[in-house]
Amino acid sequence: MALQSLQITAITAMRARDVSRPTTEQQEAADQRPLRDETPRREPRRGRDRDGAR
Repeated sequence: MALQSLQITAITAMRARDVSRPTTEQQEAADQRPLRDETPRREPRRGRDRDGAR
């Protein structure tokens, strides 16, 4: 397999970390949203099967 020989260097790891870090605006917006367990549950949709077929 090709992935077995993949080597991650320190530079690659630092770039991946920087890219995955949210911007200040994204972080502030996330801080203002309620957490998932704090939001009320939605009523399940009716009239559809489990797989979405009509």
